[in-house]
Amino acid sequence: MKAIITAAMVIAMCLSTVSSYAANNQSEAQKVEYRYEYDEQGRLAFKEMLSWDEATQQWQKSSRLTYKYFKNGYNEEVSQWNADKQTYDIPSQVTLYRSQAPNLTTVKTYKMNETHDNMYLTSRTVVMEPLNTYLLASK
Repeated sequence: MKAIITAAMVIAMCLSTVSSYAANNQSEAQKVEYRYEYDEQGRLAFKEMLSWDEATQQWQKSSRLTYKYFKNGYNEEVSQWNADKQTYDIPSQVTLYRSQAPNLTTVKTYKMNETHDNMYLTSRTVVMEPLNTYLLASK
């Protein structure tokens, strides 16, 4: 299965740090940093987001995307950093990408229901790709 690359993933892969103007409007201030880890097959395994802490002048962990690969697709899990425990919490959201047929992928997103300690379906969609590389209209 070819990896599904969203526009957000492409933008995130191109940018490793997000900058904005500081309060004095004179310089750019760093706000977010991304760190990537890859598995032994060269696939993205983790994408970690860090936020700049002005008080400590250090990057602080914020959240992490974990990628788990399967024969017919992959999962993307979202976890938040727990500063008290100094670890990431269990995933608060999981998105499943599954190849159902050539050029047909299903995408389902589940979120954590902390009251019942289970996940519930929040969205689902089917992604269809063209069967060939040609546009519908041709000369």
